[in-house]
Amino acid sequence: MINRNSLISRRIKLRIYRIFLLSLIFFLLNFLLILFNPGNIYSSPYTARYDEDIKITAESAVIIDCDTGEILWEKNSSSQMYPASLTKMLSSIVAIENIDNLEEIVEIPKNASGSNHSSFTFRTGDRISLIDLLKAALISSHNNAAIALGEYVSGDLEEFIELMNKKAKEIGANDSFFENPNGLDDKFPGHMSTAEDMAIVASYCMKNELFSEIVNTEKDTIKIDEREIEITNTNDLLGYNYIKGVKTGYTSNAGFCMAIYSEKKDLNLITVVLNSASSGARESDIYGLIDWAYDNLEYVKIVDSEEPVSSMEVGGSTRLDVDIYPERDYVSLLNKNSDELNVENNIDEDISLPLEKNEILGSANIIVNGEKIEEVGLVSHESIGDGFIHQELSTSGYRQTLFIIILLMVFYFLIIITIIVKNLLPKRFF
Repeated sequence: MINRNSLISRRIKLRIYRIFLLSLIFFLLNFLLILFNPGNIYSSPYTARYDEDIKITAESAVIIDCDTGEILWEKNSSSQMYPASLTKMLSSIVAIENIDNLEEIVEIPKNASGSNHSSFTFRTGDRISLIDLLKAALISSHNNAAIALGEYVSGDLEEFIELMNKKAKEIGANDSFFENPNGLDDKFPGHMSTAEDMAIVASYCMKNELFSEIVNTEKDTIKIDEREIEITNTNDLLGYNYIKGVKTGYTSNAGFCMAIYSEKKDLNLITVVLNSASSGARESDIYGLIDWAYDNLEYVKIVDSEEPVSSMEVGGSTRLDVDIYPERDYVSLLNKNSDELNVENNIDEDISLPLEKNEILGSANIIVNGEKIEEVGLVSHESIGDGFIHQELSTSGYRQTLFIIILLMVFYFLIIITIIVKNLLPKRFF
């Protein structure tokens, strides 16, 4: 007579074993799927963040990558506006590039005498070095210092302004027209530029070692005749160690303007705002833009020439497993909070032996936000003839290790199945 409790117990055991067996099979299948997935597509499931979330008072603004010139964010950046004293970036770099000896002592010409809305006065005939004129123009934003530099370089201010406009076009600031070297605009309604052009000028200037050193100076002393005058940079943001310049500006027509160079997280930026509402708003605008950039943007190595993207079996009677690599690294600046990145690896189907080292075997298409931005060739790192017996060319024994792991898993799987069957069937079957 069959014991009812024993029968129920066996049924419960059978159900538990079935659940365990199904779970084990599911785990094994998923493990194998992950191991053998070629992984040709990589994507970044970022949460979208839109540029218009940035609130600034400036009528026009732009952020550019100082190293590449790429515009990273902009607001009316191509609109022509008054640039105020940001003009002195251009007049100063033209002076630097056209003066052989900046230690030379010169006399202040009549056109550069007086204060001209500056913090101290020049007198006709005052003696000052050219380097001190340059410091006065860039650090304390002295308007007459820019005039004195222009007259020294060209002998005539009009000719110097022609040099400025020529330099602007030469470096790509094509939507600007300058009528004076200091940015005062009451009598110069045609003295116009754009935020983008001012960023281009700033980027060009910051590549000059002397210029970048001067605009990163908070305080200095210049000498006029026998007088020593301490000058303080009008850029209050230099107290932050990642901000290294560049220039401030203000007129009643231009509003409050600023160009800033910053370097942090391997990202060098030029940020420009034109016509901010106030001095404090100008700094807040700059802060907001710089914070957004460093919080969202970063350089990413999208493909690595030392990391294989796939492995293919090639050859006829001789079969070889060949690792395939990108032929070069590719690094790009991405918005880590909004950009969607995909890499599509397209490997040729008719690969055969022999193979030359770095022979092109396909291509990797780099796609950001649905748009192809770059194509990188796929190559073999080995030169392989056609007369070898079967072998595996792998990285650090990866395939051998994988085979051993799978073999061990199958072995243990069979052991578990045996134990389960043994416990379920009557002992007389064994």
